[in-house]
Amino acid sequence: MGYDPRAAVTAAAEASIAAGSIDITPDASLPLAGDSDTSGLSRGVHDPLELNALLLRAHGATLAILTADLLFLTEPLRDRVLARVRTELALDNASLLVAASHTHSAPSVDPSKPRLGACDPRYAEFVAQRAVELLRRLAAAQPVPCQLEYRAGTADHAINRRRRGWWLTPLPRRVALRAPNPAGPRDETLHVLTFSDSRARPVAVLWSYACHPVGFPLKTLVSADYPGVVRRVLRAAMGAELPVLFLQGFAGDVRPRELGPQRTVARRVAELLVGPLFAPFTPPQYAAWAESLAARVVQVAGGTDASRQPLAPAAGQLRLMLSSLLPGAPEGRSVTFQRLAFNPELSIAAVSAEPVTAYGQALRRLFPGVVLPVGYIDTVFGYLPTTAMLGERGYEDSGFMEAFGLHGRLRPDLEEIVFAAWQRLQAPGLA
Repeated sequence: MGYDPRAAVTAAAEASIAAGSIDITPDASLPLAGDSDTSGLSRGVHDPLELNALLLRAHGATLAILTADLLFLTEPLRDRVLARVRTELALDNASLLVAASHTHSAPSVDPSKPRLGACDPRYAEFVAQRAVELLRRLAAAQPVPCQLEYRAGTADHAINRRRRGWWLTPLPRRVALRAPNPAGPRDETLHVLTFSDSRARPVAVLWSYACHPVGFPLKTLVSADYPGVVRRVLRAAMGAELPVLFLQGFAGDVRPRELGPQRTVARRVAELLVGPLFAPFTPPQYAAWAESLAARVVQVAGGTDASRQPLAPAAGQLRLMLSSLLPGAPEGRSVTFQRLAFNPELSIAAVSAEPVTAYGQALRRLFPGVVLPVGYIDTVFGYLPTTAMLGERGYEDSGFMEAFGLHGRLRPDLEEIVFAAWQRLQAPGLA
C-alpha cells in the first residue's frame, strides 16, 4: 500500500511524543526468574531494572510502548495497567504494546510459571503501579513535536544454540542439543529507531536485537543483563536521561556467542564425545562481550544512513486459544499476536511466545517494508518452534513444556496457524 505524500506531511506535522523511564529495582531479596533450577534469593543489585515507555500521537491515533527489564510480563498485569490509564491515554488493547527484555536476572512477575522462579505478588503489584505512574506521567507531559529516523546494522554477537547430536545418558540417542551451532540460523539485525524533537534532539531511542539474555555471570545478583549495558552506553553518548526502549527479537534458539575453553576435565571429555558445548562467561568475558555489543549499537544509532520515516500509526491485535496450537492446553490460555505500524512501511510484529529465529525471516516476507520481529509480550505461553523442529526432542520443540506448565505435542501445522494469524494483521486497519 503506497503513501499519499500530502497525508504523510500532515501526519508528520501533527506527530508528538512523550517518553520516560522509571526504576523497578527491588529493594529486598527476591527469587530471580529464568531457570528451572533457580533457588534461593537475590543477594544484591549489580545494575538497576527499569521500565521505559513512549507515547506517540499522530494524525488522530495513539500508540504506547512499554518495555520492562524482566523475564516475562503477563496479560493480567498488562490489563491492570491499561484499565488504570485507558481513558487518560485514549488507548485500547491493540495500541498498547508491553514487552519484557527476557533478562534471566530479575524477579518474576508471572505466577503461572513457578518452575521458572517464584513470583512475589507484592513485587508484581509494585511493577504494575510503577507502569501506571510512568504512563500517567507521559499522559500529563507537554507533547513534543516528533520526527522518526530508522537505522539498521548488524551485530555479529549471537550464535544459534540448537545443534543435532548424540546425548549419552542414560542411553545414546540423537537429539537437538542446546549447544553451539555456528551454521544455524540467527538474526544479527540491529534495529534502531530514534525519536527526535523539531531541533533534531533525541527524545527516545528504541532498539531491537535477537539474543537470549543468558550471559550475565553473577547469578545471585539483580541485573538487566546486556540491554542494561547498552542503555547505559547509549545514554552516555546521547543524553543521560534518555528513555531507551529495548524490544527482544525472536531469540528462542540464539544466545550470546561465547566459545571459551571448558575448564573441567568432565566437560572436555564430554566435548570429545558430543562436540563443542557452551561454557559460562567469566565476568571479564561478559563485560567485553556486552560492551562490544553496546559500542556497535551506538555506532548504528549515530550512523549517517538514516531514513526519515513519516508517522501514520495503526495497531491491531488478535488472540488465539493456545489449544489451537497445543491440543489439550490448559483452558483459558491464549496466544497474543500484535502489530504496531508507525507507517505502512515500518512496523513491529509481536507475539506472546519465545519464537525461534526462522519466524523472523518469514515475517519479513509477509509484511511490507521493515518489520521488527518481537517476542515476550503479554503472558508468554512457551517456545514457538518451526514444524521442522518437531520431534527432534530438543528444548525448543518439546523440552520446555514442563517448565512452562504444559504437556502434549504442538500441532504439526502450527506454522500455518501462526502465519494465518499474522496475515490477518497485514493491512493498515490491522484487523
